[in-house]
Amino acid sequence: MDDVPANGRQQLEELEVTVRRAAEQLRRLTAERDAARAEADKLRSALQERGETLRGLESQLMELETERAEVRGRIERLVAQIDSMSEAKP
Repeated sequence: MDDVPANGRQQLEELEVTVRRAAEQLRRLTAERDAARAEADKLRSALQERGETLRGLESQLMELETERAEVRGRIERLVAQIDSMSEAKP
């Protein structure tokens, strides 16, 4: 009969060890989750900034392409005027 209480104590001690390990693992996993969430927030913020930068660059590119087309048209008109002047000279 003495074995039963000793066996019960041993099982209780093993259960306590298991519960302590589970609690420690839960604390570790919670810390890892919190760190992962913080990193995700940081990456979301960086992605949003990059998106804003990209939209600004796209807008600037469109403006430059429009300006380029205007300059090209002006140059073509000037070249045409020069050509017509040189054709008019005997």
